[in-house]
Amino acid sequence: MPADDVVVVGKIGAPYGVRGWVHLHSFTSPEKNILDYSPWLLQRANGVDWQPAPDVQCRKHKQGFVAGIDGVVDRDAAAELRGTLVGVPADALPPIVQESEFYWHDLAGCRVDTVDGQYLGRVDHLIETGANDVLVIVLEAQQMLIPFAREFVTEVDVVDRTITVDWDPRW
Repeated sequence: MPADDVVVVGKIGAPYGVRGWVHLHSFTSPEKNILDYSPWLLQRANGVDWQPAPDVQCRKHKQGFVAGIDGVVDRDAAAELRGTLVGVPADALPPIVQESEFYWHDLAGCRVDTVDGQYLGRVDHLIETGANDVLVIVLEAQQMLIPFAREFVTEVDVVDRTITVDWDPRW
């Protein structure tokens, strides 16, 4: 499956137990939503292609999740999966209901300009800080962090792939 059609929803961590189960880190919000998405696709840490995941069992465990993947039967095989990304087809995500809602993957790559028309760069990714999500803008190997909050982000147009911010680049 082409990478543009896949949304990363989690990452496989360390082995869990001796029967091939792994810790699973969810990137969804809320975190338990990872349990609702299917089919899962896997991309090895050193790979490029997304491969369909065999049957997966997943459950809540302490602060996170653990998963058993069909065919992974021991701790050594589970350890080989560490760092593997878990994705789902983009069309498996529920549709956006409100105009002011966005999936993070829709914002990555968007052009960012100030309200005065100054080009700041493109959104590389977002960071969740607890207080506000933060846009990480990149221009010529320089990064700029802008809180993704109403007082700073004045317009988001996912169709035209642009974001307008009320931000002084000297901050």
